Parts: sequence; C-alpha cells; structure tokens
Amino acid sequence: MSDKTTVTVHGAQLSRRKFLRGSGALVVSLGLLPGCGSNSDNTAAETPATAEIEDAKPGTTLDATQPTSWVEILADNTVTIRTGKCDFGQGSIYTAYPQIVAEELGVSFDAITRVVSGDTDTTPDGGGTFGLLRTNVLNLRKAAAYTREALLTVAGERFGVESSALSINDGVITGGGQSITLGELVSGQQLELTIPVSGELISFSGLVVAGDPPLKPASEYKIVGQSFKNPIIAEKVSAKTTWVGNAKLPGMAHGRVVLPKTLGSKLVSAGTLDKTRFPTAQTVVVGNFLGVVADTEWEAIQASQAVASTTQWSDWQGLPGSDGLFDYLQNDADWDAVPANLGGKNSGDVASAKAANSLSGSYKVPFQKHAPIGPSLALADVQADGRVEVHTHTQNPQQLRRQIGLVLGTSTDNVVIRTYPGPGHYGRSNGGNAGAEDQAVLLSQAVGKPVRLQWMRPEDIQWSTQASPNYAEVTIGLDDNGKIQSYKADHYGLPMQDDRNVGALLAGKPTIQGPTPDNPERVQGMGNFMADGWTYGAVPNVLETAHSTWQLGFRESEQNIGLRNHSLRTPTQFQQNFPREVAISEAATVAGVDTLQFRIDNTDDRRVKRLLTILRDESQWDTRPSPQANASASGASEQIGRGVSLMFRGNGYWACACRIGVVPETGKVRVQEMVVAVDTGVVVNPTQLKRQVQAGALMGVSQALHEEVTFDAGTVTSRDWFSYPILTMAEMPNLKVVLAPDPETDIYGQGSEGANALVPSAIASAVFDATGKHIRQIPLKPEYVKAQLNA
Repeated sequence: MSDKTTVTVHGAQLSRRKFLRGSGALVVSLGLLPGCGSNSDNTAAETPATAEIEDAKPGTTLDATQPTSWVEILADNTVTIRTGKCDFGQGSIYTAYPQIVAEELGVSFDAITRVVSGDTDTTPDGGGTFGLLRTNVLNLRKAAAYTREALLTVAGERFGVESSALSINDGVITGGGQSITLGELVSGQQLELTIPVSGELISFSGLVVAGDPPLKPASEYKIVGQSFKNPIIAEKVSAKTTWVGNAKLPGMAHGRVVLPKTLGSKLVSAGTLDKTRFPTAQTVVVGNFLGVVADTEWEAIQASQAVASTTQWSDWQGLPGSDGLFDYLQNDADWDAVPANLGGKNSGDVASAKAANSLSGSYKVPFQKHAPIGPSLALADVQADGRVEVHTHTQNPQQLRRQIGLVLGTSTDNVVIRTYPGPGHYGRSNGGNAGAEDQAVLLSQAVGKPVRLQWMRPEDIQWSTQASPNYAEVTIGLDDNGKIQSYKADHYGLPMQDDRNVGALLAGKPTIQGPTPDNPERVQGMGNFMADGWTYGAVPNVLETAHSTWQLGFRESEQNIGLRNHSLRTPTQFQQNFPREVAISEAATVAGVDTLQFRIDNTDDRRVKRLLTILRDESQWDTRPSPQANASASGASEQIGRGVSLMFRGNGYWACACRIGVVPETGKVRVQEMVVAVDTGVVVNPTQLKRQVQAGALMGVSQALHEEVTFDAGTVTSRDWFSYPILTMAEMPNLKVVLAPDPETDIYGQGSEGANALVPSAIASAVFDATGKHIRQIPLKPEYVKAQLNA
C-alpha cells in the first residue's frame, strides 16, 4: 500500500490509499469542527477539523468498527446512504432522500440499494425527525454533492483533464473522450472523504453538514419529481417488517408501570405482591416510580393491577380543570414570566391606524394529544458491562441517547438506541422523550435483564405529553374600500416542547432542563414565538405578539411534572393559524367580500395569489360573501356552508376549501368535501407528497371535530377512545389534493406536515357560512356548536 495522499475538495478532505487488490469503496465520514460532537459529560468535545473516522471514540456514532459514513459507493456501482432521521409514516427517508442523493451523485434511483436510518451506532448526524425536506435533507444533499465533486476530482486526475470538463450520468463519468463507472473508479483503492460538520451530535438538532459544495440546480433534475414507489410498503403489507412491538431479546422479561394517582402525587407505600399468584413477578421502586416485572406479559399485567389496587399515593390538586382552562389562561396565568416575542413581519403603527370598520374576537384551541393507535413501548437492556441498548420507536434517537445517559449517570458512549417502525399516527408519537424508554431502562437496571415495557391505553393518553393550548385576541381594522388597514393579534400559549423523560421525573433522576424562564433553548425553553408565517403583505399595519407562561401544574408539583406539553404536527403554528384565518374570514364578511377573493386582495405575494386562484378553480368555488343567503342557526335540516383558509409553512404555501353540513338542532357537523392545494416549491415525489397531504388533512378534520384533552384538578380524565375520540372512517370526507408547485421556485418546501393546521379554520368558517354564527373555538363538538348557534 502506498502512502496516503490528501487533497481539498470544496473544503472537504479527500484521502486515498491504493491497494494491489480489493473491492474498494468511497466512504464519506465526518470531520467535526471545533466544539462539535459528544463526550462522556454530555457537552461538546474539542475535535480537530481534520479528524478521521479512525480517531472516533469507541461506542459513539463515529466508532470505526461501525458503518458510520453518510454515503458509501461500492465497487459494484451500488450506493448506501445513512441518516439519523426516522420514518414516521411520511416515507420521505426511503423515497425523497434516495431521489435527492441520486440526483446529486448522478446515479440512478435503483443504484441506491440500502438506506440505513435511525440507529445511533450506524448513522452519522442525529437531530430530530422534523423539517425532513425543508432543512434536514441538506445534510445528505451536501454530503452527496461533496462526494460527487470528490469523484470528479479523482477521475480528472486519472483522465488527465480538469474535473470541470467531466460529468456524471447514470453512474458513469465521461469527459476528455474517456469514461468510467463509479464502481470502477473506486475499485482497488480506499477513498475517504472527510467533510466539515458543525453542531452537537446528542443535541436536539444534531449535527449539520457545513460548507457550500455546488448543488445541482433544479433545472437539471431528472430523478427528483418522479413518483418512485416507497419500498417499505410492500414489506409492511407482506408482514416482513419488524415492528417495535415485535422486538425481542434473549431472556427478556415483561414490565408494566403503576403510575401515580395524579400528575403530582407522591408514593406513600407500594402495594403488596402475592407471590403465590404471581411467582415470577417482582416490584421495582425508584423514588416515586413504581413498576412490576415478570417472565410473561400476562403475568406482568395481572401483577401490576394487583399491586396498583393496594398502592397508596398522596393526593394533589394543582390544575384548573379543562372546564376552567381558558378562564385561568385569561384571568390567572402569569404572562410576564418570560418576555413576549414579536412577529417577524410586524410593520407600520397599528395603534394609530384609522379604520372605517373593525372586528375583534377571542379564539381558543384546547390541549390535544398525539394519541397513536398503539400505546408507547420500549425494550431496554442495561448490561453488566455498562453497555445499554434501547429498542424503540422514537423521533430523536441521539437526544434520547443523551437522556438515557443522564438517567443512568453514564457516558452516552455506553448507550445505543435502535429504532423500529411503530404504531399508526400522523407525525410524532409519544416515544423517545415522553414514553416508556427511560422507564424500561430503570426496570432493566433493577432486575439485571432485558425488559420489554408496554404502556396500557389509559397510561398512554393520561401520561404522555400533549400539544399546548392557545387563546388569541385578534383585532382587524378595515379601510373605506374594505381592505385590511391594520391587524393586531396577541397569542397566549404555553411552552411547546418539554422533552424531559417522565420516568426520570418520577424516579428523581437527572433530566435535561425543563421549560423554565432560565432555559436558554429556543425550542425547549419557556418562550412562545410567532410560528405562523405572515401571508398578507398588502396590509400596512401589523402587530403580532406571542406570550407564554408556565406549564399547568409545573410549579405546583414537587416533581415539576403537571401537564407536560410537546410539539404536535405543525407545532405552535396550528394554534396560531386557526385564530388568524377564522378572523380573516370574519373580516371578509364585514367588508362584504368573498372570503377567498378577500385573501387575494390583501396579499402582495405572487405565489399566494397563484395558489388561491388554482384553489378557486379546482374546488369550483362559489364566489359570494358569507354567510350564504339561506343561512340558518335553527331547525332540523342540514345547512350547507363552505370555508377557505391559507397558510405559509416551511418555504411552502397551503390553501384549503371545504364544504360542510351542520344540523343546528343537534349541532352535528359533517365535512362533506375538501380540496387542499399545495405549493411546496420543488416536489420530490408527487405520490408521496399527496399521501402526506391526505394524512395531514384528515388529521386536521379529526382535530377540528373531536379532539380535546379533558382533565380535572389532579389528572387527565381522557383515558380511551371514548373519552378522547378521533375521526372514524365513516366520517372521512371526499378529499382532493392538488399539487401546484410554482415553476419559478427552486427550493424545497415542507411536505410532511402542514395540512392539519390548515383545515380547522376552513371548517369553522364554513359553519359560519352555513349558519351566520361565529365559531371561534375547536373542537366543534355538538354541544359547543349548539351553544354557539343559540347564543
């Protein structure tokens, strides 16, 4: 083997070692910038910018014994890609990601034969599974671009021509009258490309590929834009997929937890365990955490129920109750606990703006749940040598790895998280930082064997996190021509991202910092912020303000538990878009203008006008003012109405038109038809995007009609599908998705979320159109609708 040679490729370091024989490969590894990575005390490590994969610490993601590269090109012309993101039903990781990488590399889609995702010891970047196409795909896209440029550099030296004279198509490099496949190029030598990376591996956002390698322009795309099939669907349908519920380890036991009486209760005494009835069962007590472990799942279930029946808990009452939620938020909450945040598009002077007409209203969104169809579960193995493995369904494996290290007081180097597909839901599940993972770890540590811990349905709904509520005060002023002269909105919401592990909180173990005024993290801190992108650029005077306060019960509980909040699909923007869009529709009524045309009249954004025009045509919109001429708030006959809504999120624009029926006598609302038009910029995989929009829109219908977390002074009273109902198949509307990418836009938008936040305001406005009565709160349960219609 010859001496290693190194060249610089757009800021990345390309090193080569030649071999007399061997298959060869080009492996893209990480070159951490100073202050990046992870170490045993969960802080950033000083790592040289030219660090190579061989220098990584044992047990970390950069372990040389593990396949930790981003992109690996093999001598047989196949490609493996790796990402720390997990699939949550979007399909992007197995379709859009390979398409984008194939496009940048210049290979076919079929050449990417393997996608490794999630597992912390076989993937490089970490970070949560969010913003998949808007931001996070840039890691792999840049890694692929660096790789392409490195291959061209090597080929240029081999051909004796400048790399700029070469091109790659279908995995073949050509130029200077010569050609070579990528497999042939790497055969017989080891090529290592070390690319610059910033960030912290085990942080919320993970690592980010730095630098600016040349990215392929959208005008040259051949693979992006095609509807390649999602390869994981066939495996799921044919029962070949290993779901998290199927994960097993030799000698594993089964666990169940006995959770406190209330969200603030402390353990007084653990219940007794009858060994004659449950011979293999044993209780585990760590602080206020109580669990039961047995050899079989059925014995664990029965034993935990028996233990629960005689366990004594202290009482606790620190919540206002769901019936008093908005009264508490409006009159008793401390909105000065942290500074308010202003909207990024605020302009003019709302206070001095003169209006010919105006409207004001209060709009309310309650607590809502993720509510996956299957309850949270995890399989943990705390081994005698200090190594820890957790098998789970999680959104952020590397951050979970950090949190498990905190719970056990061990280095994150000892912790490995393995991920699996999980139960059905749209978006984030309860797993990872609000589920059973750390509890399974505590049980495994106590009994010295692997433990599979399954939550039961009431535990999942009552003890998992929930999306935070919001109430908003909105005032809109109109000029003499019926256009918006001023818009003022104050949004009052709670922190949205409490990532602390509930088992650690009960056990009194260390956790990451909770949402308190001194938490500096923007996402995991206590502050609220304007998340709903402003779309009405023609409005001269705008003032939007986001206020925040303590999580309910946080200060009142000695363990600082209470009602823990966490992001639900389209976090914070869901809570803010509903009041804005309902108020905009109401303002159109005051102006005497059609609600869709009113939106066009009050924007200066070309893409917004284009999308709303497309929506009007595709939905066969009936242009007229609202409410309809025959609107009625009484009687047994179904009244028909239509509504519209608009949203900007993640570089993309979304618009929705729906038709509903409502029976005033019963308050029952039925969504009949819905059209969702989407301009996300570049569409990577049309079929997958349509599926994502469909799923999101149906979730939005469920949230609009049914979903609300109920609770009393001590605990969540929603505990099953009867007390927390979701949309049924019989209620599904006729849904049409229109993909309308702007041909002048070459950026990636967000395709895996958005539609759910768009839907409720359109439905609420449609009820107003049908009845002439304002609907300013969700969900539209019959009793609430009847009360509003009778007001």
